[in-house]
Amino acid sequence: MVFRLHKEDACIAETGATHVLLKNVTKLFNGNVKAVYDLSMEVKKGEFFSLLGPSGCGKTTILRLIAGLERPDNGNIIIGERIVAGAEWLQPEKRRIGLVFQDYALFPHMTVFKNIAFGLTNCSKKELKQKVMEMLELVGLSDMAKRYPHELSGGQQQRVALARALTPSPKVMLLDEPFSNLDADLRMELRTETKRILKEKGTTTILVTHDQEEAFSLSDRIGVLNSGRLEQVGTPEEIYHKPITRFVANFVGRADFIDGRIEGDSVISDIGVFKCGDAIPCDTFDVDPVRKTDRFLTESKLSNGVELMIRPDDVDFVEDSHGSATIIEAEFLGAEIIYKLSLLNGKVIHSIRPSTRIFSVGSRVKIYVDPTHIVVFKKDERR
Repeated sequence: MVFRLHKEDACIAETGATHVLLKNVTKLFNGNVKAVYDLSMEVKKGEFFSLLGPSGCGKTTILRLIAGLERPDNGNIIIGERIVAGAEWLQPEKRRIGLVFQDYALFPHMTVFKNIAFGLTNCSKKELKQKVMEMLELVGLSDMAKRYPHELSGGQQQRVALARALTPSPKVMLLDEPFSNLDADLRMELRTETKRILKEKGTTTILVTHDQEEAFSLSDRIGVLNSGRLEQVGTPEEIYHKPITRFVANFVGRADFIDGRIEGDSVISDIGVFKCGDAIPCDTFDVDPVRKTDRFLTESKLSNGVELMIRPDDVDFVEDSHGSATIIEAEFLGAEIIYKLSLLNGKVIHSIRPSTRIFSVGSRVKIYVDPTHIVVFKKDERR
């Protein structure tokens, strides 16, 4: 069980070579609309970093600020060891940044070869041809150099856009939801292929997406955005299992929230009584990501009101005529079934079970919860 109270700006990594750094960056539109507010984050060299959040949270604005397509109203952006925006300004074309957009932005009147060669300067025709053909081979399109964009599938167009962005050997690659227009199977295939190519090249990559599965499968680390602010930065596992704000807990993955109260070293709730020793040592009973103080436990004892976040994959059950819950719905998803369980007080929680475990709607069940992944928030935590 993990206890959270404070949202900290713990978004600066402590180890590894910093490649892209944003320090206290703010971007206003129309004079007072804060698209990005006092945002600080860093991306390590060679890292695949994703900005994840709902529509309108500032993801694409951050990408445009890094690329130089927008100027920050406050703060600094540093690439390598050079300030490129803020106290100094470096033109976009001098930042050595590759961009791949959602619509690929290929030139329809140019062949694949010329699309990829576009922007390459200061090299001979022989060097240009060699670079383009190497890149075509890397993305698996060696035999399509003479085709035009309209003769390619969506997946092939995406590969051309990636090859064009990589050919000048950019320091940083920025991906703005490049897979969103593809069908599910092709999207999964190209995600894997794109990550392989970028990792093989050692390219520092920042992806903007609202797709949680995409962020989880591709990223070394993820930054979750909400209304222009970074709520949390961490590995996919940390973001999912150890959210430090209620917004992250609710936005990332499925989650149910159950009321509870603290008595002594126990949390009492409708799904059971949990002691700190069930999951983590008492000396880390309140886990604050930075301070590790005991403020949470003290304040919670005074107010008693807390919420327990529970993931459906941590909820199991068995049929029991005296159980404390009833199955009210079952959603078959192929490999899994999502069961909707109604507690005695009418509160509903969910459980994800293998599709080989089939239970009838209306069955009474006894619930078992894995306490190691329960996260507890104060009830008045900002949502």
